[in-house]
Amino acid sequence: MMKNLSLLFCTILNIGVLAEEPKALPTEAAIKMAETVIAETALEKDQQPTRYNYWMYQNYIIAEGIKNMGDALGRPEFSEYKEKQLMYFCDSYKKITDTRSQNHYLKPNSLWHSGMVASFVEAQATSNHPEIARGISYFQGMLNRAPKITDGTHTRYKPRWKSKGVQIDDLYMLVPYWVRKSKQSGNPKYLEKAIEETLNYNKYLWNPQTKLMHCLWLEKKPEAKIHHWGRGNGWFVMAITDLLNFVPENHPKRAELLKIYNNVMLGLMARQNKDGLWHQVLNRPESYTETSCSGMFTYSLLLGSNKGWLPSSARTAGIKGWNGLQTKLTDKNQLKDVCVGTDMSEKVQYFFTRPRVTHDQHGIGPFLLAAAEIIKLKSNKL
Repeated sequence: MMKNLSLLFCTILNIGVLAEEPKALPTEAAIKMAETVIAETALEKDQQPTRYNYWMYQNYIIAEGIKNMGDALGRPEFSEYKEKQLMYFCDSYKKITDTRSQNHYLKPNSLWHSGMVASFVEAQATSNHPEIARGISYFQGMLNRAPKITDGTHTRYKPRWKSKGVQIDDLYMLVPYWVRKSKQSGNPKYLEKAIEETLNYNKYLWNPQTKLMHCLWLEKKPEAKIHHWGRGNGWFVMAITDLLNFVPENHPKRAELLKIYNNVMLGLMARQNKDGLWHQVLNRPESYTETSCSGMFTYSLLLGSNKGWLPSSARTAGIKGWNGLQTKLTDKNQLKDVCVGTDMSEKVQYFFTRPRVTHDQHGIGPFLLAAAEIIKLKSNKL
């Protein structure tokens, strides 16, 4: 009897949540943005490369977003963009004159130089282009040399503190590569690497009091607590969201991962601003609402709820996030208030004063990924 009453109560509660769910604003702006990115990307050998052709993890996310949108809309030119962008790079990367892009590809020396390596691994299933294997070898060679702490967690050296550090954004540079390498090779050890790294990052960075992630743990100064920077938390969320797509339902650690995922996402939902967005420093509402992290959280809330990994309230929060992101569009259909590339600091003012730019690639990719989930929601392709 009590079980039936509990089931009835949960059903009524869910119906109530859905009844209060806001209506998602249209996706036309995102579709036009994707069309513009495609038009501004060199995809044929005789074209000159643009910023969307550089070896950047941001461009990997943009390509993922456009492909997901294409699959949801049934638009082949969107779905094919990712592969075309990658093959252009394989054939024409020597045309790219941006020194940082070239160095990050040919001579990577840090985890965040991952660029589009996850796409390279995927491409091995359908292409034998020699640059694919070479590109993977460059990144893997760096990974083999990367500093670690005693439990095997990957780190980067932080000169300011003269210490190895577990830096939150690095998780996204590792997980998409490893899970696709596991799938492509059929070797589960890479999936296990991705899972163990995620669990370790959570161990070092999760703050159970604030229910948010710190962005850096220092081996020589573990008492230092780097502030709850929005995009830093976004990278953890993006990584675990991607990981869960590859962890089998019967995997012994899936339940633990889902518990962490729910803890993190519920903590973020509690920090969502009334306009649906999130702040540059998540627990400091006096900081500005920042576009890239808001896109990351919106995407993950929508996908997680669409997959059934999160409660229905996450979908409501995701729709609010999507609607809030529309307020960040300029009259030129570009995203404003994107934090520039950012290091770490113990001083909160450092994050407060980081410059805000318009239409940086950090903001475009998450926005397009979120748009794909809204398109699925609107077309009931869940």
